[in-house]
Amino acid sequence: MAFAQDPAKVATKADVEKVTGQKFKDGSKPMPTQIAFSQDGGALTISVDIDPREADKTVRGWEATMKKMRPGAVVETVPGLGKDAIYYSTRPDLGTVDADFDRPRVQLRVSVGGAATPAQAKQIAIDLAKIVGPRVGK
Repeated sequence: MAFAQDPAKVATKADVEKVTGQKFKDGSKPMPTQIAFSQDGGALTISVDIDPREADKTVRGWEATMKKMRPGAVVETVPGLGKDAIYYSTRPDLGTVDADFDRPRVQLRVSVGGAATPAQAKQIAIDLAKIVGPRVGK
């Protein structure tokens, strides 16, 4: 599958700072499909990925796989984001939103690490996903 969209055009440092209320270093691109931000003088890290996906690969498929790997995993639906979206966490300081889009057929992932609390990780991941999600495909 071809590279879908530059994540640096979808998520900006200003977006991350607005959602977190913290200062961040400029984003880096560890992979062509990802932009990552590190808090300036803090522990928060945020990454935004936009990966092409096959029609049969959805967030619900990932949810099923995760529940097999971690039977106690809690996965919540995130309304109003793409075709379908979920929030999940595997550690108290982490939170991730995955969202499916059909035009183009991609999956958006917003991940937060180093959060002070599970609630903070969730809030940042969902709020940022809702800001950058409408830019997917634009």
